[in-house]
Amino acid sequence: MKIADAQVLFYAIDPTSGLHQPAARWLEAAINDREPLGLTWPTIHQFLRLGTNPVFPGCMSDDEALGWVQEWLAAGVEVVSDFDVRWDLFTELVGASRRALRNAIDDARLAAVAISRGATLASFDASC
Repeated sequence: MKIADAQVLFYAIDPTSGLHQPAARWLEAAINDREPLGLTWPTIHQFLRLGTNPVFPGCMSDDEALGWVQEWLAAGVEVVSDFDVRWDLFTELVGASRRALRNAIDDARLAAVAISRGATLASFDASC
């Protein structure tokens, strides 16, 4: 399984992003690949919350943001739960980050989900 973070999703749909082309190619290939693609609930929440915030370039309407998620799910992307992430793994990943706790939590959670599932994490964030 592959798991994508919110940045991959944003870059893939934002034609003004310098990373649009590689992200769009990666996302399309991942959706069409035999290996399943997963999105965690926090990734979906971030995509919806940040993607509809007018302070960000490329801000989407609520319907447009929900439509993207619906399109991905209809194409076979799986929603991945974090119910099996162990506390000790999560805290180890947070502790390994060079960033402050408040900035390490989302990446550590996503990495812990990927590790727990034996998945590959796709991110443009160097901290993952």
